[in-house]
Amino acid sequence: MKTKNKNILYKKRLSILESSIKIISDNGWNQNTFKLISKNKFFSINEINILFSEGYIGLLKFSLDQINIQLQNKFNSNLLRLPLHKRIRKILISKFELMNQNKEFYRQTFLHLLLPNNSKILFKQLYKSVDLMWYIAGDYSTDFNFYTKRIILSGIYSRLSLFFFNNKNFKKMEEILDSSLNAVSKIPKYKHRINTFKNSIPSLFTFIKSF
Repeated sequence: MKTKNKNILYKKRLSILESSIKIISDNGWNQNTFKLISKNKFFSINEINILFSEGYIGLLKFSLDQINIQLQNKFNSNLLRLPLHKRIRKILISKFELMNQNKEFYRQTFLHLLLPNNSKILFKQLYKSVDLMWYIAGDYSTDFNFYTKRIILSGIYSRLSLFFFNNKNFKKMEEILDSSLNAVSKIPKYKHRINTFKNSIPSLFTFIKSF
């Protein structure tokens, strides 16, 4: 019974998210988001507030969780037959292809997360995204490389996101990605270079995960 109720609530949240895409694409994320969504007559503002108790930020987080779920579902097949850098390339390109379907929605989301008061959410979501990408790529490391890989991929993903949301040239973005992916093959070198941060980096990611 509990599982059934959870599924119903989840479907309602998805419906609200789907209804919000055009609204947020046109108006961005703000305190009036729920009011604008409720005007479509499908959902009352009270119902939306109950389903997203954190307010519109809860809906924003939910939207990012959903695209991560879509990305994971896209890679049910085994990628391990590919070299590591090609696995990461394929995953990153797929993530941007998914966002490209509703590019303005995700651009508004990205811009909103760049606001200073949303920095905690931004770092939390960035961590979740790159952590999932490495998981999909088949990385289950638990040593220092775990943190090194996520730091490197965070930089690559952030750089590509800035380009993606400000340009329409997908091919150029792929070129930037290919040049950036050299960093992935140099992880052992980076490990030695940032060895002085070995004690602080795990604490940093623990801190980010606790937001």
